[in-house]
Amino acid sequence: MLAPGFRASSRIFTWFLMASLLGIISLIVLVVWVIGYHGNPYSETANQKYSSEVVKKPINPHPYRFTMAHEDKCERDGNDVFLVIIVHTAHDHVTQRQAIRATWANESNTPGVEIKTLFALGTTDQQDLQREVEKEDAIFGDIIQENFLDSYKNLTLKAVMTLKWFLDFCPNAAYLMKIDDDTYVNLDNLIATLLGMEQKSQLVLGNIHTKDKPIRKVENKWYLSRYSFLRESLPSFASGGSGYVISGDIVRSLYETSLRTKYIYLEDVFIGMCLETLGITPVHNGGFLCCQRVDIDDRYPCAYQHHITVHGLSALGMSVLSRAERECVL
Repeated sequence: MLAPGFRASSRIFTWFLMASLLGIISLIVLVVWVIGYHGNPYSETANQKYSSEVVKKPINPHPYRFTMAHEDKCERDGNDVFLVIIVHTAHDHVTQRQAIRATWANESNTPGVEIKTLFALGTTDQQDLQREVEKEDAIFGDIIQENFLDSYKNLTLKAVMTLKWFLDFCPNAAYLMKIDDDTYVNLDNLIATLLGMEQKSQLVLGNIHTKDKPIRKVENKWYLSRYSFLRESLPSFASGGSGYVISGDIVRSLYETSLRTKYIYLEDVFIGMCLETLGITPVHNGGFLCCQRVDIDDRYPCAYQHHITVHGLSALGMSVLSRAERECVL
């Protein structure tokens, strides 16, 4: 029979051994966490960059198919297409689309280069709206659509769809532009800017936001939870409202990166996350007018003639700017 003193010593030794083992395990876990957090910014554990948004395997596949595509949009012109503009729109924004067709996107006004303009949509559960869109497309032949539900929370799907259409049907174009349907584009200024830039590749051009903080108020339109986006600062990104231009050489890598990037519904921030992963810094140009209320009636329209894009316009505002573009002297 063991002496009481020996039993007590044995218990102390056992406790000491267990405590040491627990300490070692805790240290290992801490080291692994630190390495993951600081050493691998895109790991599942780290959440260092964008809460595990970027991984090697696709976590954000894009399985949707085109129900309207216009595959032949660039066939005739082949390598001569300079710019593809894809306008993000909604089914019932007929007036906005008509204003765009009648003003800046009127192909008879294209200044010396080949430009293709299309309108991008998801699907709708309102069959009457869908039928009207199909009739509209039968007339103009400029609407593309994929079979995801068109909604604000699915704007990023529309951005990925934009990249996909370019790759599938117009991959040799020099540039791709994404804009919203309340944005006016001064094509003369845009083309002059692109032709005059030294940087022709690895380019994303727009109104660039840097060091913005994610909005944590649930009631806000641009709310981002910490679950969806852990970091307290956003990547540099081009404002989606005022539009941005992507050089054709990076569209494929941007699309492929989007499939490995955790989904957030703010499409411009999402594209910024992908650019950050690729090591591409977007280029700021103040000609992309962003983030202010535009009321053409309150301001002489010629004041906008130096801009590349003007965001937040009604159909009437687009008509006023189009007339000013013809009549104003720069």
